[in-house]
Amino acid sequence: MHRILRIFCCSVCFLIFQGELFAQRGNGSLYSSYGVGLLSENNFGQAARLSGSGIAARSPYFLNYLNPANGTSVTAYNFMADAQIDYKLMNIRTSSEEITINRTNLSLISLWFRTSRKSALGFGIMPMTSVDYSFVEETYFAGSAIPFDKYINGYGNINKVFANYAFDITSRLTLGVRPYFAFGHINHEKYYDTDQVTSGSIAGFTMNNRDNYKGIGLDAGIQYVAFKKGDKQFNIGAAYEAPIKLTATPTTLAYLNETDSVLYEISGMETSAKLGNTIKGGLAFQNKKWLIAADYSYKMFNSKWENYTDSHRFSIGAEILPNFYSYKFLNRMNFSAGLFYDSGYIKSRDTSVGVKGASLGFGLPIQGFSRVSLSYQYQETGSVSLLSKEVTHGITLNLNIADIWFQKPAYK
Repeated sequence: MHRILRIFCCSVCFLIFQGELFAQRGNGSLYSSYGVGLLSENNFGQAARLSGSGIAARSPYFLNYLNPANGTSVTAYNFMADAQIDYKLMNIRTSSEEITINRTNLSLISLWFRTSRKSALGFGIMPMTSVDYSFVEETYFAGSAIPFDKYINGYGNINKVFANYAFDITSRLTLGVRPYFAFGHINHEKYYDTDQVTSGSIAGFTMNNRDNYKGIGLDAGIQYVAFKKGDKQFNIGAAYEAPIKLTATPTTLAYLNETDSVLYEISGMETSAKLGNTIKGGLAFQNKKWLIAADYSYKMFNSKWENYTDSHRFSIGAEILPNFYSYKFLNRMNFSAGLFYDSGYIKSRDTSVGVKGASLGFGLPIQGFSRVSLSYQYQETGSVSLLSKEVTHGITLNLNIADIWFQKPAYK
């Protein structure tokens, strides 16, 4: 088992290093060209397997990042380290062309541990928004009849470093807060292929508009066990993501591609705006073998973010929970499935871009309480009439290392 664990960890490290090649890449969606890109749904760990469900879930085995109050639900061990890698294969179809792209991202690193019998603390980093798009346009210089290509692309993301504290007010009521610091940059580039227009004197030049973002935000949550009898319980959960004030410092850079000569560089005035807030609610029924969760979330944006609109998201998921102490390997596995629908928070041609999808997943024990989980996500976004129809096939690999501190084996 130790040998298998070492081989697996080395494989994960290899994937992580491969993922660094795409560290500033999002998921390739053309819809990420709006605003500050696509917003993260915090679908990590258990939530990724349940299509984003779990606001009320209190699994004794898995953390769920949808609700900051979830931190005290885990009871079997004292510390847990989480890492998640996402692979996405996306087919993008517009009115004029169809392409297929793929992306690999390291999307989550976190550490959780118990601070007392009633409280738990977590630290980590996760994405907040992502931008990754590209277009090609045929354009002209003023007064010229010779066309040339203009390549438009954007890339970058905003991440957040967070601390999550959860505390049991009573045996049934838990509160949680997650303060975080958001940082990152987003580049919007335009490359002008002017070789034919200038008879080769200027092969091409690029204009890059880079926005550096930072801000401080807060998420809060509550979970309540409304009914409990034996191993059966019914939970209610709610979470609130406060509107974060993002400060942006823009920089405009123009340079010749052939010689890397900088034509000019200008730093703009600092601007700020509040991104929006989200209210989430959920229900969950669970026992020792099953977890069934259903969630609803409502995103709200102010008028300054004209590319975003208020949206509704519905999700439902179920999971067969593992028995860590069983001698049968199959009993120690977990199996998951989920569905979701989002009315769409991005506007294209003054219409909301809807999203729908499903997920399947399973988890394997690797040593003690540590596990590896693999899940598949299917997602459809938008339509050709809006901008593009995007079909995504995603694979999520989650490595969860958990154990008990200061435990020594005893032999009699």
